[in-house]
Amino acid sequence: MFTASHHAAWRHVLSLSRLREGENVIVLGAQAGRNQYKSIAVQVARELGGEPAYLEVENPNRLPKSAIPALRSADLLIDLSHAHDPLIRQLGQDGVRTLTVLEPPEILERMLPQQSDKARVDSAQKCIKAARKMRVTSAAGTDFEVALGELKGNSQYGFADDPGHWDQWPGAFVTTYSNDGSAQGQVVIDEGDILFPQKEYVRSPIKLLIEDGYIKAIEGGVDAKLLKATLESYNNPEVFAVSHLGWGLSRNCRWDALSYYNKQDVEGQDGRGFYGNFLFSTGPNLSGGGSRRAPLHLDIPLMGCSTFLDGVPMVVDGVVIPEDQRV
Repeated sequence: MFTASHHAAWRHVLSLSRLREGENVIVLGAQAGRNQYKSIAVQVARELGGEPAYLEVENPNRLPKSAIPALRSADLLIDLSHAHDPLIRQLGQDGVRTLTVLEPPEILERMLPQQSDKARVDSAQKCIKAARKMRVTSAAGTDFEVALGELKGNSQYGFADDPGHWDQWPGAFVTTYSNDGSAQGQVVIDEGDILFPQKEYVRSPIKLLIEDGYIKAIEGGVDAKLLKATLESYNNPEVFAVSHLGWGLSRNCRWDALSYYNKQDVEGQDGRGFYGNFLFSTGPNLSGGGSRRAPLHLDIPLMGCSTFLDGVPMVVDGVVIPEDQRV
């Protein structure tokens, strides 16, 4: 049973997502998922004048042909399953707005997005689009750089308002993809940094040595050994590739949130979006318009980093610098 405040939060976010009267809304769930929001999503969409329908599939990562006509008919897709089927990307290219909602109600309310979040994220994205080099350093030892410009960046601010935009409630951060083979240097995952999808805080530093766009060596203690074993278990070189890179801009994320929840109850948007982080990742680059596929994607938010675009500081020691990106 949802509270009045949670109902109001759903109205707020679907209104920010520009749900208009008469629009087709598909709420997508998975048979094995919790789907806890299916009723409230349908209810609020209807209250705002939408024409909602709930669609449940066995495997959201391999959508059945029978589901495709309904999904293609959507103006707004509310995804409660975090589907990774290639059709989701195609729907975006066709103009469908997609809002993914996974986190518990308390997190959704605490991290309620505002229009100002989009303004700050858009400002960061403009900086990325104009840049041709990103360099990242930290006191822990991170020092690496990548070339930019060949692939597009992505952004999240917590609602799906523009045609074709994919987003997730909650969270606010900006990312881009490096030119293939350009990443060079080292990344140090320090104590307190986070590994996703493991949803683990690192207890001992992990040093990643990066050459020509790929992790070539992993050094450190038991955390490094575990990470290396995880990557090697896939027997696929593409899991070692550098994927999206960016920084967190959420004003209401908590770095320590994972310590308060059971792993199975959260998806991890607090960690991915906390203010001033550097978000390093590995694996595919399809979302940026690249062609690299990989069976594993790691998101690794790092604290205390400095991120520069063409020498201009975006974040210094975990502090966001440009005025139009600051809270």
